[in-house]
Amino acid sequence: MKKQLLAALLAALLLLSLTACAKTHQTTSDTVDADVTVPSLETSPAGEAPADDEAAEDAPAAAPVAVNMDEILAEIDSKSVSDFSVADEMTEYVKISITGYGDVVIRLRPDIAPISAANFQTLVGQGFYDGLSFHRVYPGFMIQGGDPEGTGMGGSDQTIRGEFASNGIENNLSHVRGVLSMARAQDPDSASSQFFLMHADSDFLDGNYAAFGYVVAGLDTIDKVCQVELTTNAYGEQSVPVTPVIMESAVFVTPN
Repeated sequence: MKKQLLAALLAALLLLSLTACAKTHQTTSDTVDADVTVPSLETSPAGEAPADDEAAEDAPAAAPVAVNMDEILAEIDSKSVSDFSVADEMTEYVKISITGYGDVVIRLRPDIAPISAANFQTLVGQGFYDGLSFHRVYPGFMIQGGDPEGTGMGGSDQTIRGEFASNGIENNLSHVRGVLSMARAQDPDSASSQFFLMHADSDFLDGNYAAFGYVVAGLDTIDKVCQVELTTNAYGEQSVPVTPVIMESAVFVTPN
């Protein structure tokens, strides 16, 4: 019983710290501290960023997609970065090059979370992520980036609807090691540009965060990032890289 209580407490603490690092777009003057709550994701219809918060709320939900986690687990980190070439157009594969650490190739799953995937593709196509950092590194949990402010409080100029069960949208892609998911604040429809990559299985996030892809090559790069020297953030969490972890670029690639 004691072990179960400790596990539940740990899960609650991790959820609280996750929510903490993502921007919220509020229609009032009140804001949610991104580094005090769990990452929130916002989604928009058919991949188009909503023109305003109302559009995000009214976005139609995609039909539930059957997810075979055994097949996904077999695909995660099953290839080499050299198996991909830079593409001239938008694809479902994105290569993130992390200065001094290596490359990560991600397969997006718009069939599972179309709004989140399309939002990410739009930002990659704009070069939005080039030069940004992974501002939050939590070994044994995840690495989080995509904030233009580098503090966990920033985002793009759009938010999207959160594609997860507690927000009324079925999403059966579990947060296992290597999965890509959107960060958000307390508002379920507050996701913008921040995302996180799982360093370890964390299925307690399922149903509350929009997983929308996974690493197919370069998972060891995340392991290397998680070895960076860390210091504490304003909330006492030891997750801030002493030396910034920079995304040199995020580009579309295609299998060779």
